[in-house]
Amino acid sequence: MQMRLKDKKRAIDLRLKGKTYNEIRASIPNLSKSTISGWLKNIKFSLDQGQNLEKHIKEVKNIAREKSNLKRNEKRRIRIQEILENAKEEYLLLSKNPFFLICLSLYWAEGNKKTEHFQFTNSDPCAIKAIMRWLRKICKISEDEIKIRLYTHKIFLNENYEKFWSEITAIPISNFQKTIYKDTPHKSKKIQTIKDVFRFVC
Repeated sequence: MQMRLKDKKRAIDLRLKGKTYNEIRASIPNLSKSTISGWLKNIKFSLDQGQNLEKHIKEVKNIAREKSNLKRNEKRRIRIQEILENAKEEYLLLSKNPFFLICLSLYWAEGNKKTEHFQFTNSDPCAIKAIMRWLRKICKISEDEIKIRLYTHKIFLNENYEKFWSEITAIPISNFQKTIYKDTPHKSKKIQTIKDVFRFVC
């Protein structure tokens, strides 16, 4: 009992100095969360003590957040390195396939290389069909993972392009994200082909 009273006094002193519950438990062995909560729940802080405690808690949280970010970044770096190593091996095999190289060139020309997610933007149905086949047959991407978004002008709001591209890609409209319609100064639809109308992103 005497030992617990000493621990309680020490816990209160540490709390008044601005220590967090975890820091107090690290200083006092065999101290449960419920025990320390009961000991410290009625502590009265001066204005300075309260401000110091609040400041210290924020600092501790920031340090913990930084450590978590470093750990997460390290895991990400290792994962990317593993992916790159596997990709090198796969490329040696796939580079013998002309269709793979053709679509790789398409992606290099029209794909987004600044994101971790695959993105390909084009308005030519033939190019889109080729990329869709590439994703399915070469990259082994499942249907559920393929999302499509259309970009077009507001004057074509009622043209139902989703249906057209759903048929071209064999992807259900439910896998299409919300179409983006942009303003245009043109008032008439003097456009020869559907591929001139909008950008397609998958």
